[in-house]
Amino acid sequence: MTFRTQLQKPSARRVAALAALPVVAALALTGCSTDDTANGSSDSAASSSNGSSTTGATGGDSTTAASAASNDALLAAVATARKSVGSGTVISVEQEQRGSAHEVLVVTKDGTEHEVHTDADGTGVTGTPQTETADADDRAEHERFVAAADLDVSTAVSAFEDLHAGAITELGLDDHLGKVVWEGDVVDGSGTKHSVRIDAGSGDVVTDQVDTDD
Repeated sequence: MTFRTQLQKPSARRVAALAALPVVAALALTGCSTDDTANGSSDSAASSSNGSSTTGATGGDSTTAASAASNDALLAAVATARKSVGSGTVISVEQEQRGSAHEVLVVTKDGTEHEVHTDADGTGVTGTPQTETADADDRAEHERFVAAADLDVSTAVSAFEDLHAGAITELGLDDHLGKVVWEGDVVDGSGTKHSVRIDAGSGDVVTDQVDTDD
């Protein structure tokens, strides 16, 4: 009886050890799996984060560059139009044909309005400048606008850029509630169009709102 009991005890220990092996193996596998998954998720998140950051930065730079280039062309069109007329005050400039051309209106001292078209980069005149014979009312309005506009078109462009980073698609002198203003549109990097008016004399913002018209 004593001999049989001694044999049973080692046998029981072996059985217990063998039973424990799958559990230990399973725990080891679980631990490896958890570490790999965590590291994989972390690496993936870091990669995604880095990718998103790079993409965002590149997109922002491109948008800024495109906007600056657009406004440089607008200002170049202003200079080209004035030079083609000889002198005068620019009262309006706008993009045409989706930015592939510009139309500039220049008023000379006698109140005559000259319409000049330029190419996309604003450095060359396309076609022949057109002269509009102004009547007494038109001349009086032109004189009023020119006299009230202490801010020239270049200064107005800078003021619009200070409000919204983007491409100015049109800008001109107009009357708003009896006040002479520079009014126009700025399209920002997200494609949102901002309609802005600033006082042509002081530069104060008169209106600034998102244009929701299609």
